[in-house]
Amino acid sequence: MNRNELSGKTVQELRALAKAAGLTGLSALRKAELVALLAAPGSGRADSRTQARGTGRKVTAGKKPAKAASKTPTEVAGKTPAKAATKKRPKVSGKGTVGKRVATGGEDLDEEKGRGLAPRTRRAFSVYRTIGEQRIKASKYYLGVQEAPDIDDGFVFPVTHGEDIVVLMVRDPYWLFAYWEFSPDLHDNLVARLGEETVRNSRLVLRVYDVTDTDAEDPLSYHDIDVAPGARDWYINVTRVESDYCIDIGLILPDGSFVVIARSNRVSLPPIGPSAEVDEQWVTLDSLVEIYSLDKRGPTSGSGGWGSGGWGRG
Repeated sequence: MNRNELSGKTVQELRALAKAAGLTGLSALRKAELVALLAAPGSGRADSRTQARGTGRKVTAGKKPAKAASKTPTEVAGKTPAKAATKKRPKVSGKGTVGKRVATGGEDLDEEKGRGLAPRTRRAFSVYRTIGEQRIKASKYYLGVQEAPDIDDGFVFPVTHGEDIVVLMVRDPYWLFAYWEFSPDLHDNLVARLGEETVRNSRLVLRVYDVTDTDAEDPLSYHDIDVAPGARDWYINVTRVESDYCIDIGLILPDGSFVVIARSNRVSLPPIGPSAEVDEQWVTLDSLVEIYSLDKRGPTSGSGGWGSGGWGRG
């Protein structure tokens, strides 16, 4: 059978012909090598060395072939050079080889396996591999599905906590902030105590007391602020800075008298500028060294230390 007829057959058919001719160790041979081997004169009668001479590979009967050397174009074409020198394989390093990529890592291994695939298929596999690597990296930080806490969808914050209270806070050296709440039965109690008409004609006010060096029973001064009905908080601009204050929330009745509903806590406004108090003598490094040298020890990195290594007298 000539070379053209052999070239038209598949690799499986060529291996079957070679096996029928009594050759073994054919699994590592490619189609071109099988064609050259079968087209060689006396392929069915010559010994294994003569049969393998045209392919550059050693094929022995009953033994696996040795690792084949790289072929030259002349050897692939079936021509036997006068003196064929064995071509040495390049050394394999972590970065591959000169002129040929070697499957040393996952990416190169995939490339070796995908040589028989179409370029579009190789690109698709490359995309899937990239997505898989990203998922693997993300899985390191995945803690699983977290159980959501039980939430009462029907919960509503109460409008009041059932007591009459007013709280005073400091915002800055010039402003105070107050918030308050009333019990649900406050209005009924006031009506029962003062009368419905009196309560209806009364004004809800914040009475602001200056209680510097005194108390709300005997304040230095006070002033009233009318608050809107339904208000729950108020900003208060003070008349004197760097002073102490407290407030009452209550009703001014038609006759001008004042009925207290609740009294706040006492607050002190901070200074406007930097503090006038300064240390008469600053602690120096030399004084600290002298203090620590009294017990022959210096600050260290242990309990109560001043950093790694510490310092002290030598």
